[in-house]
Amino acid sequence: MNHTSAFVLISALFLVSCSTEKEPNLPEYDPPIVIENEPRLSANAQVVDVTGDGLNDVILAIGRHWPGPNLLFTGMGNGKFSSVDTLSSPYDRSYSVSAIDMDLDGDIDLVVSNDRPDPKYIMLNDGNGNFSQRIEFGDPTWPTRNITVSDLNQDGLPDIVVANRSNAANGNNWICLNESKKALSLNCQPFNSSSSTTISVADINSDGYQDLIIPFRDVGQSHVYLGDGTGSFTNRIQFGPKDASFRAAVSVHMNNDDLVDIVAIDDQKKMTTVFYQVEPNQFDNGHRVDSGDVVPYALYAADLDSNGRGDLIVGYRGAPTRIFFNRIDGIIESAIGDSLGATYGFGVGDVNHDGTLDIVSARSGAPDLLFLGRISVD
Repeated sequence: MNHTSAFVLISALFLVSCSTEKEPNLPEYDPPIVIENEPRLSANAQVVDVTGDGLNDVILAIGRHWPGPNLLFTGMGNGKFSSVDTLSSPYDRSYSVSAIDMDLDGDIDLVVSNDRPDPKYIMLNDGNGNFSQRIEFGDPTWPTRNITVSDLNQDGLPDIVVANRSNAANGNNWICLNESKKALSLNCQPFNSSSSTTISVADINSDGYQDLIIPFRDVGQSHVYLGDGTGSFTNRIQFGPKDASFRAAVSVHMNNDDLVDIVAIDDQKKMTTVFYQVEPNQFDNGHRVDSGDVVPYALYAADLDSNGRGDLIVGYRGAPTRIFFNRIDGIIESAIGDSLGATYGFGVGDVNHDGTLDIVSARSGAPDLLFLGRISVD
């Protein structure tokens, strides 16, 4: 399906430069493949090789506030799946499943975030996609939404950042430092008390240390907490308005300077906004990306067209997903999928191994979809 005729050029918002450089062709997306037909309460997705066969698999995090089965779809390398396995027993209230080698044994483990009262845990891979060992961390009473895994203190071990949605005094967001790859001893400490549903990790100020992007979920000020390379985050800078209700925020290079920018979605104001870092540790007031006619629910940044710039994937409630391709001469917008349900999260990766990134859409109240991307040849 060729979407070129449907593209809308937003001419002035993100003008990068005038250039005669020929950009790669835009990817096109075929009609979606339904990977989970039952309209479950899916919240997030991952595209990763879990079984170790060199072929990418798909993981769906399912449940949110209600118990559901996290599912593993074993990939065949052609956009089809040979089996579907349930990862959660018993069913739990999952918001995200992060895929990473937690114990550094060469295979992909899974870190599962659950809403209360379910525990948060790590599932260790035996190397063949089997997860018989489970290690719990944190507190089951945390109102956890999403987690992010990254090495925060530069010791070579992946650490866990927990985003909790709560305005209570004890509703802190937490950092769980990994102190041993063999025993997976996690030392969890609170560091921030703002209500959050996502926390992203990126080196915002380009000092070589990981920083934390914390969008305020329930009407408040969002911040970037600056890391010092030891796992401590004592200094912070603001981004966005003081009354934001950001569901998510991600880092992305939106223009051709050396500064990292932030994109955030606000479901109350129906806005997807780019906050440019205009000088080190200072962001501007923001520039709207989408039209504001529908409610944004999910956000992902990836270089889909392989031009070296971050593109945006935005999921909505009751509307098709939109892709904002970040081109030299501005943003080109394309819509994929249908208007059913609400898109809560995305997984991005090359599912059919053709060299083009594909998109998995995790939706609540509608089938979960796989969009296979392809690049047309001139």
